Amino acid sequence: MNIVVEIDGPVLDVAPVWHRLHVQVAAELGWSALDQATFWRVTRKQGGNANLLPGARPLKLKEYYARFQDRLESDDVLAQLEPHDQIDGVLASLSTQGTLCLVTLGSNVEARRVRLEKLRLLRSAGRVEGLSGDPRKRPGELRALAGAAGRSVVAAASDSLIRAAGEAGLVAVGVSNGACSAERLFRAGAGVVTKGLDELCAGIREGSGDLARAGLLPPALG
Repeated sequence: MNIVVEIDGPVLDVAPVWHRLHVQVAAELGWSALDQATFWRVTRKQGGNANLLPGARPLKLKEYYARFQDRLESDDVLAQLEPHDQIDGVLASLSTQGTLCLVTLGSNVEARRVRLEKLRLLRSAGRVEGLSGDPRKRPGELRALAGAAGRSVVAAASDSLIRAAGEAGLVAVGVSNGACSAERLFRAGAGVVTKGLDELCAGIREGSGDLARAGLLPPALG
């Protein structure tokens, strides 16, 4: 089995760092920040259409998003990301099921690689790769990463990556502890949505019916 896993969300918890960045950028623009629960709920539900500066004019909101996205890819912000609990064991377990590759849609691949190395999370992953900023190129990139042999799965927290996996003809598993709600992941084409990689790992190990119906596991006999 070939397993491609998104870094941001499934492996590294982005929620607290994203909210701290939201507070900083909102303050720079003279705006009140949303509390973390509200920020995360709105972000997960609405994505890039979310109005994270209530009452702001479109130009102000555009400036906010430009600053937020630019800062999000900085070395110092990415160095603040922390792993989900026991994710090292989960990645190790997934690697026993097949070839494991970690990917990101972010532009600063090297900073993520450095962070994962510091957290000792690269012992199980064979590769860390950045995907194109052009959505049209991602299906081909995913097919190349997945390889030709055996079943392949893409486990992702972003709806754009789920869509790319579907276009590539790969099994797409949504992971809902990242920046997208389960509803958005299903809408993007996820065959199944798990709350975290630990749930996906357990499902593979135990032969989950949901994963079998999604095409990741062979159907149960008898």
